[in-house]
Amino acid sequence: MLTPPGILVSRVDLSALLAERRATRVTLLAGNAVAILLLGGIGYALIRRGLRPVAVLSTHLSGMGDDPQPVPERAFPRDHELARLFFTYNRMVDAVRDRAETDRRIAERERYVSLGRLSSSLAHEINNPLGGLMNAVDTLRHYKDRPEVAGPAIDLLDRGLRHLRDVTRAALQTHRGDHAAAPLSAADFEDLRLLIEPEIGRRAQRLDWRVGEIPEEREGLPAGPVRQIALNLLLNASENAGTGGTLCFAAEEEAGALRLCVCDTGPGLPASAVARLLSDAPPVNGGGFGLRLVRDLTTGLDGTIDHARRDGRTEIRIVLPLREEA
Repeated sequence: MLTPPGILVSRVDLSALLAERRATRVTLLAGNAVAILLLGGIGYALIRRGLRPVAVLSTHLSGMGDDPQPVPERAFPRDHELARLFFTYNRMVDAVRDRAETDRRIAERERYVSLGRLSSSLAHEINNPLGGLMNAVDTLRHYKDRPEVAGPAIDLLDRGLRHLRDVTRAALQTHRGDHAAAPLSAADFEDLRLLIEPEIGRRAQRLDWRVGEIPEEREGLPAGPVRQIALNLLLNASENAGTGGTLCFAAEEEAGALRLCVCDTGPGLPASAVARLLSDAPPVNGGGFGLRLVRDLTTGLDGTIDHARRDGRTEIRIVLPLREEA
């Protein structure tokens, strides 16, 4: 007969082994955490140091405005590729500054060009009454004792001198630098009409002039830029309309803005002229800087420009928001 199997019972104490395993696990976790934090900090410091030149360049790029600043050469990184990037940025800053200076000189020159275009017409406007004024003086010299003759001569002399005074005052105030910051008023538009009428008369053109109510000494807009915008648009419209053409000018305040409209019956603006008026593309040599000056002045006043061709007429509309009085 087979002897039945026996049962072997033993007791083993594993508490020390389990405690050692728990301690090992904690040690590994703590060591890994310390290693991760240490290596992560080192990596962050290295990456931040490597990206420091990019941060310098980003700061200069975000600060670019009307006067961008180049990066000093001492701040150039040692890395060749990054140094080339900094050098390219400085060249771009120089190009932006050169363009801004060129635009400033063009705008300044355009002011005198527009005055030159008007000078011949203004000369006729001044010379025409001089003959009558000289005759009036001669009449007064010879007939000073005859009131019925001297009276009309004095009236003619008074009207002629007042007209000459108005014409010269309008020309001077349009091109005086200290007038640029003066507030816009209705008299500014009357001056513009005096300035443009000789040019229109020389071309035998017709002018439809409509100026709404403009509050005196309007604080919301400076007179100088607004006058320059309107004058350049009127000169451009007169040139486009040609001999015997028709021009129109309208100015009115509406919905918190000054709205200017200049139109002419000419054949329309060429694409290059429209681009100078509506875009920031560099102006092409050969003229048309007056329209670029109109755009720069309008943009400086936070205004908008609209160009359209309707019913055989070219219309340019300017909307200048009125600034609230302090």
